[in-house]
Amino acid sequence: MSRAVCIGECMVELAPAGDDLYRRGFAGDTFNTAVYLKRSAPKLDVQFATVTGADPLSKAMRQAWRAQGVGDALAAVDPARRPGLYLIELDPQGERSFHYWRGESAARGWARHLATMAQDDVLDGADLIYVSGISLAILTPDDRALAFEILRSLRGRVRRIAFDPNLRPALWGDIATARAAFETVAGVADILLPSRQDLQLLWGEEDIEWMARRLAELGASEFAITAEDQGCLVHHRGQSQWLPAPRVETVVDTSGAGDSFNGAYLAARLAKKSPIDAARRGLALAAYVVTQPGAIAADQPSGPAS
Repeated sequence: MSRAVCIGECMVELAPAGDDLYRRGFAGDTFNTAVYLKRSAPKLDVQFATVTGADPLSKAMRQAWRAQGVGDALAAVDPARRPGLYLIELDPQGERSFHYWRGESAARGWARHLATMAQDDVLDGADLIYVSGISLAILTPDDRALAFEILRSLRGRVRRIAFDPNLRPALWGDIATARAAFETVAGVADILLPSRQDLQLLWGEEDIEWMARRLAELGASEFAITAEDQGCLVHHRGQSQWLPAPRVETVVDTSGAGDSFNGAYLAARLAKKSPIDAARRGLALAAYVVTQPGAIAADQPSGPAS
């Protein structure tokens, strides 16, 4: 069976449920992608590599993963720590803002845990390793350097490494540190999945064609730059193509839009679909997800875009 490993942090999510009420869930960018990846490729073995606590919330979190078909065999336990938590607020247009409490997050220890697995060859032969900028931002500088070493060591030992910079400036402290981390991983990853907003923040440029040239200069041979409701620019082996986004009548919640795009895109690539076809599937799923509340939609359309 093909195997994908998503690396990062899953948090307790408090999402608006009306009348000043909030609904508890479990989400986080790489976990969300793991869910959409599994839904898009039901026969794929999707594992989530992280660290959780041993408390009741952590146990409920792991149960939620398994209910979504995402395995926890690669998730370690740190009894001294607990999950992080975030609260979502939505404006009238469905755009979200976040409030975080993650100082005690057990997931911040994922690099040391993963280093042991990499040394033991547990990850060897995986069809996909997926990591994000948030996965890196929550680490200490020393652990981040360790994460870079792990990713470099996996080149040639796994089929593909994919990276979404998913830039959250507040987690990095300064853009220069975030930029250096992104450019380091961009030289290692086989697939890059940035948003235009990510790259604007990193480089201070607004021209998406300029962004594409810069990514190619960094050695990226395959990437999809998503541009909100405008679509995305797909690049593969020196050729680029712009794809428009499907029309969405009513946006309810933009949480998870990029994560769902990534899940559908990566599932299609693992199924040997072209990057263009993969991006179309990603755009179609994201267009559906923004019509649903929460980062993880309750269901998913059964048929991908043709």
